[in-house]
Amino acid sequence: MRPRWIIDLHDEFPGSAAVAAALDDPLIVSTHDALVGSWPEVDAGRAVVGYGTMPTMTRLRRDPRLGEAVFDDYAALRCSSYYRNVYDLLGRTAVLVPFAAVPTLPLERMFDADRVFLRSDTNFKLFPAGVHAVGDLGEWLRLYDRHRDELVVVSEVVTFEREYRCFCRDGRFVCGSSYPDEPYLRVPDPVRTFAEIAATCMLAHGLTMITVDVGVDPDGVFRLVELGGVNSWGVYGSDVTDFITAMESEAVTRTEV
Repeated sequence: MRPRWIIDLHDEFPGSAAVAAALDDPLIVSTHDALVGSWPEVDAGRAVVGYGTMPTMTRLRRDPRLGEAVFDDYAALRCSSYYRNVYDLLGRTAVLVPFAAVPTLPLERMFDADRVFLRSDTNFKLFPAGVHAVGDLGEWLRLYDRHRDELVVVSEVVTFEREYRCFCRDGRFVCGSSYPDEPYLRVPDPVRTFAEIAATCMLAHGLTMITVDVGVDPDGVFRLVELGGVNSWGVYGSDVTDFITAMESEAVTRTEV
């Protein structure tokens, strides 16, 4: 019996509509349902897969009855958790610091540059990731001061000519495409191999389903952009059928354990 899918349709997450359209009978939940914990009924013992926005999947993961529908381990997907396993694949200098420490650091001396790239430690994207002039950080820090107790990734600025999203299961490439802009392109075999190396590094930590975002710089060098989950990550131009097959296989495996 195939797993049931719980889909959070959301205009800001078009991947959910693409996946839902490829399924015969997905169970659709509204934002209100997710907020109040009103989840659909699923037969006991039947495998379940969740797909949708991160807020909804986070709530679903906490449900004692349906939590297994969400494979993503958000704590393990923090940069502060997984960088130790894949730092050599980043291809750039990156440090993790408390948000409140950023204005006290000699960033120009640390990175030998007047610009740095900043992103949040967590995949919840507490603030937009981007490149900032060191001299202009004051206003940015004031704008996001409410996150002063969070960790921030500060890294050197690198340029990517193209980026690819690779969905991997058990360390093997499942599907993927270039992103975020169309036309979506096929993932080249060397990029797949690079993604599989990164995904394999995380198997010992229980991350059997994972996205590996790979950037290709102007010299053709591959660099790890970030690792992510699968329940709340966009499919872009990936083969939706392959994505569904991998997700359902993972759900069945987890149910049988």
